[in-house]
Amino acid sequence: MSKYFTVEVVPTIPASKQAAFADGKVLFDWTSFKIPRGAAKLISVCSVLRGKNGGAPDKPKIDLFFAKSIARVAPLSIGGVNLTMVAKPSVTNHLIGMHHIMDTDSGQNAADFWNINQSGGGATGNMIPSLVLQGEPDDGDIAFDTIYVAGAAGNAIDFGTTVIARGGEAAGVTVVETDKGNDDDPNAEFIFAPGDVLHSGTDDVLGTVASISAFASSKQDINFTAPTPNIIADNEEIFNINPIKFVLSFEK
Repeated sequence: MSKYFTVEVVPTIPASKQAAFADGKVLFDWTSFKIPRGAAKLISVCSVLRGKNGGAPDKPKIDLFFAKSIARVAPLSIGGVNLTMVAKPSVTNHLIGMHHIMDTDSGQNAADFWNINQSGGGATGNMIPSLVLQGEPDDGDIAFDTIYVAGAAGNAIDFGTTVIARGGEAAGVTVVETDKGNDDDPNAEFIFAPGDVLHSGTDDVLGTVASISAFASSKQDINFTAPTPNIIADNEEIFNINPIKFVLSFEK
């Protein structure tokens, strides 16, 4: 096995909770990932954020908390998304480390519709990770350790899209029309991409994006890979439930 490896972590953030995170609010709850069995050193954290309202995203400060299971039981929730963190004291028994992402680690020439942060590659010395992670020794998996990560906002972060449904759609369709609306909302391709999983602002499931049509005179079609399971009302905002991705680099 190579001395180095990476793991992608893509947390889910409910659509109804994505607007206007403030300092100290829960960004996402525990999300599990696996690493090869045994201790590994976290040497870099790369975060990729989608833009806000068709423009550049906020440059985030994020606290990442790492935990393991105990007696094959995962840690309790750290609290509701976009609410103050209210983790019970039992969570401290599961904690194995943390890492702080600084807004100054963001790219100096961020793209128009997304941003990337890198801790450990050009970051200030005190921000470079030096954290050894190891899961529960006897969790029943002889090949991999399961690690849990949760995040809290350290400054204002907003994943708003202002992409709204035009006229609403019944369940069972594969195309949802979007509209510029009264606020001159951005084209959907500035916000979403094929493969994104979209929900309405009231957490109704739309599905996985297959493609996004060119903007017509008054609407733009988002095409899905399967019929939508839920209805979406007229003028509901549409969200990508995975607006942030982390690439964790390890040394074994």
